[in-house]
Amino acid sequence: MATAPRVGRVIWVLFALGFMALLVRPVHSLAADEMPQEVRGGGVAVRVTLLTEEARSLRFRIEMDTHMRDLDRYEFGEIVRVRDGSGKEFPPASIERLMGGGHHRVAILRFPPPESQAQAVELLVRDVAGVPERVFRWSLEGSGRRGRTPPTGSSQMK
Repeated sequence: MATAPRVGRVIWVLFALGFMALLVRPVHSLAADEMPQEVRGGGVAVRVTLLTEEARSLRFRIEMDTHMRDLDRYEFGEIVRVRDGSGKEFPPASIERLMGGGHHRVAILRFPPPESQAQAVELLVRDVAGVPERVFRWSLEGSGRRGRTPPTGSSQMK
């Protein structure tokens, strides 16, 4: 009878892995531009993914995770900005989706499109968990091609 609990655990693990596979897209299927950038600090990890770059807008998925504090007090519309190559900053045009609470929050934000001559765009997340500014940067150079540069804790464009 000692095998019954073991079989139950194996079934539970297989069920959990199958459920997680339904929720998560495999990393190898993501294009390089869709890979999230992450900056950790103050016990909070902030991950940002550029979802679309088009003539009408920029869309980003912003995730905040922690095991140390409540993240509900942070308003995405107040702490997130986009900065263009000239240093001009823009608040989100809209918050399309807001999910989670407590230790895990996710938002999808839409911003005005960058100027047509912009070579790069930065997304800034300010004043979260004692970190004054987290900077996530994408290159917009080339004919419709964009790339990533590593995120930093401070600005690279100033």
